[in-house]
Amino acid sequence: MYEQFYGLTDKPFSLTPNPRFVFYSQQYREAEGQLLYGINNREGFMLVTGQPGTGKTTLCRDLIEKLDREKSQSALIFNPFLNGVEMLAALLTEFGVSVPPGGTRKELLDRLNQFLLAQLALGKSCVAIFDEAQHLSAEFLEQIRVLSNLETDQEKLIQIVLVGQPELLDKIRTPQMAQLDQRVSIRCTLTDLDEQETDRYIHHRLNVAGARGQIRFTPKAVSEIYRASHGVPRLINLICDRALLAGYAAQTRDIQPEHVRKAVAALRGEDAEVSANVANSPRRSSNWGKRAVYVGATAAIALVATAGVMFWPRTANKPADEELYWRATLAASPSDAERDLRSLVSTYPTSKRVDDALLRLAQLEMGRGDRPSAIQHLTQLAQHAPTGPLHNRAMVLTAVAQLDAGDTTSACAKVPTGLDSVSAADPLLSHDLQAVSAVCGAHVAAPAAAAPDSGANAAARDSSAANHAARTVVTADTTKRSTRGAAPAARGLPGTRP
Repeated sequence: MYEQFYGLTDKPFSLTPNPRFVFYSQQYREAEGQLLYGINNREGFMLVTGQPGTGKTTLCRDLIEKLDREKSQSALIFNPFLNGVEMLAALLTEFGVSVPPGGTRKELLDRLNQFLLAQLALGKSCVAIFDEAQHLSAEFLEQIRVLSNLETDQEKLIQIVLVGQPELLDKIRTPQMAQLDQRVSIRCTLTDLDEQETDRYIHHRLNVAGARGQIRFTPKAVSEIYRASHGVPRLINLICDRALLAGYAAQTRDIQPEHVRKAVAALRGEDAEVSANVANSPRRSSNWGKRAVYVGATAAIALVATAGVMFWPRTANKPADEELYWRATLAASPSDAERDLRSLVSTYPTSKRVDDALLRLAQLEMGRGDRPSAIQHLTQLAQHAPTGPLHNRAMVLTAVAQLDAGDTTSACAKVPTGLDSVSAADPLLSHDLQAVSAVCGAHVAAPAAAAPDSGANAAARDSSAANHAARTVVTADTTKRSTRGAAPAARGLPGTRP
């Protein structure tokens, strides 16, 4: 909306984890350096933890970009709700190895072991990264531990990176997981940014998006952002995006504290934590005190009333569909987000937010395994947006959900054609489309050998497609954003990943 006014080539504060916008803070650089060291030296098990919104998924993707593709093979698993057999099938598919229909756990493990030995003979290292690992089941974690036993006399055949929120540490430190915990050789933690890093982070993202120094967040504006976000990158993105919108409305390229306060207030309308953070800010209290001294009691009352209308939109007549949309964005849990998104879709079918709500609702449903509902909402989205990027994404994600449900025939019939130019501009869509096309290509190439697409066989064969679906999510974005709901008030807005 504001990109043209600011002369930007991209949206600088998008919530999608894009390696192009990576900001190398000291702790991020140290974490990535340790992981690259562990991979290059075949350390075996590595662990990355951090609060929601601190850049864990961005680190995963950036790490894969850094690996030499001539010397390594990588697999990125986003779906933490697979069982042991499905996980092995997903790994094999990610590594480009065919999965035998109805293969047993032993058959899949043997095939993986043969692949890893072949890669070792070629001088290649194999890396498996499991995101959202705090949600992994005990069976899944035990299967990962078994994978760590795949080794020669000198080295590990596969390097495993577990990435998740701090609850992951509690999970692997239980007596039942002692063997896995003892195998972890490298542990990294991503934390929030300090105020100076917040300043550099904001202007780094602006420059990557094409600002070339033409947009300026003043030092006081940066301080306001830091005070409200507490240095959580995802929350910084949320606030900065709305601050740029406020600057656009005022037709200025200098973002001042009042623009940031408008942004925080717009988000704060559905969030009590930021309300407390901003309302209790000493700087803001002193500002109001000065105004009262300067203009007298009567004028102060008038100013407070005016500022109330300007900075606290919750008291204004905000459109009900917008209220629902932002309440879902900042929901304390996935179930709360789903409830508000469903209400928005059913009550305000003509709202400009409906398309985004349908997409996010489907992604939440896919995240918890409700594929029929996800397919229903994606089909509704495709009908509501008959052309364009949203239509393409709806069609591809419908195919992903159908593959994950074992309905390969319907999924392959849904794969859109002629998306080369569109997917080239959307790497996530391109990745999903390639994954679905690969499965469908194999399905068409060997129809006689294909087993019926049902039950555990299909789920194991096509589970990798579900992992790719999770990569498109602000849901996954929304799911991560929602799991932050119980965080202490001092951490600020519950938000999404940078």
